[in-house]
Amino acid sequence: MRPRVTLKLATSLDSRIATRLGESKWITGPAAREEVHRMRAAHDAVLTGIGTVLADDPLLTARTDPPVARQPLRIVLDRQARLGWDSQLMRSLGQGGIVWCTAQSPMPPKDAWPKGLVHHLVPAAHDAGATAGVDLEAVLERLMSDHKVKSVMVEAGPGIATAFMRAGLVDEIAWFRAPILLGGDGRAVFDSLGVDALNQAHHFQLMDQQTFGPDLLETFCHLPNQKV
Repeated sequence: MRPRVTLKLATSLDSRIATRLGESKWITGPAAREEVHRMRAAHDAVLTGIGTVLADDPLLTARTDPPVARQPLRIVLDRQARLGWDSQLMRSLGQGGIVWCTAQSPMPPKDAWPKGLVHHLVPAAHDAGATAGVDLEAVLERLMSDHKVKSVMVEAGPGIATAFMRAGLVDEIAWFRAPILLGGDGRAVFDSLGVDALNQAHHFQLMDQQTFGPDLLETFCHLPNQKV
């Protein structure tokens, strides 16, 4: 058993998450971002990778009106234990707990850590083609067994998104598309999925469509063992 995983994506029409120079704020508009906060509130946990933390310094809290009664756990995948003590995540522990998953023991010692930070030492990733850094199945098992997490929303860059997809751990995709085109030199939403033939493709079924301002949200459900 593992938590249900929703992969949240926000892209241009041509599936780009940033321009060729790396600009990404904001591809989608305010109404779509408000919906993301509601989605966070509906999940037990929100998961990201250390790359996103270092690049964007996110809070990952559910900022809704009215405020939520309980914030989701914030999960950071961080193979080399690089999470900064001055990051917004660490400075906002009073707004919600953080589960820090690393493949090596972090410093400083645990007795110097702030209240609300939980650490799990997990195996390193097995798939050299994905860049999550840590074993995703082991992370999900710990989240369910130790924290009773039943639903996880993944909000991360292409490395983590690709790793979850390659591992077959995505149950649902919530895909926000802005009505803009960034071109082939923009940053793609996925890295290599290792698909050499169509019968290796990842199959999803469209379940719902909604608009938020100018942006479209499409919800897809994974279809296991599909062949073309």
